Amino acid sequence: MVEADVEEIENKLFDLREKLRSLNLRIRESEEAVSSYAAKRDKIHEEMKPFSAELKKLRESRAEERARLQELREKLAEKKAELQARREELSKIKEELRKLKGVRDEPEEIKKRLEEIDWRIQTMPLPREEERRLSEELIRLEQMLGQVQRKKQLKQKAEEIGSEIGALKEEIQALREEIGKLKGELSGSFEQSRALREKLTELKQKADGWHAKYLEAKKELQRLEAEKILLSSQIIELQNLLRKIRELEEKRRLEQSMMRLKNEAKAKLHSGKKLSFEELKVLVEDEEWSRLLAERERS
Repeated sequence: MVEADVEEIENKLFDLREKLRSLNLRIRESEEAVSSYAAKRDKIHEEMKPFSAELKKLRESRAEERARLQELREKLAEKKAELQARREELSKIKEELRKLKGVRDEPEEIKKRLEEIDWRIQTMPLPREEERRLSEELIRLEQMLGQVQRKKQLKQKAEEIGSEIGALKEEIQALREEIGKLKGELSGSFEQSRALREKLTELKQKADGWHAKYLEAKKELQRLEAEKILLSSQIIELQNLLRKIRELEEKRRLEQSMMRLKNEAKAKLHSGKKLSFEELKVLVEDEEWSRLLAERERS
């Protein structure tokens, strides 16, 4: 019965050890898969770094360009407002010049006539009526001279404003060109960023795919390791049980052997035959027979 139990346990141990060897192979393969998937994932992550750095650089550059574009637009708006103000000012001057269209542009003749009239009034005795007429003409000529001078001033001012308008138009055109160029650069940068984002998305999908395989392999490895722990504990449990059975069997065998030896010694003692050292020893260890043996020695 004991031998059958031992054989059954040994068979179970053999099967469990075979399973353990197979499981160790599977664990090694799973570890290699985990390592391989992690390496492929990490390789793609390294490949992504320069693209990410370039995308970050483009974003920073675009932020600076957008700030510059906003600055140029604000400046353009200021120049447009200034141009509009100058045009309105020129329009008013032209309107005033149209009103002075009939005014002659030769102030010297008017000044000469003013000097003549003033000299006559100051130096000649004139009839009252003549003096009044000359005084009225003097006032009229002074008004004409004022209009001539005003017309000259307005023309000069119109020329100055015209020059300013021309300069403003050139500035506005230059700003528009710079804005257009900057918008083109922004558009190109956006296309570059879009291409980089698409590349990063493509790489990330690949990396995520390998990471998913890594997690799946890692989970399988953990399951196999847990199975190994359980299997190893079963093997240890059976080994301990087998050792205990063998120890008990060895103890029983020794006890049976001792009993046979004791019986043989007892039989010899009764028959008066000489005992061997082992037989003598086994009887000495037995108190009852040790006493009988002592009595025999005394007799």
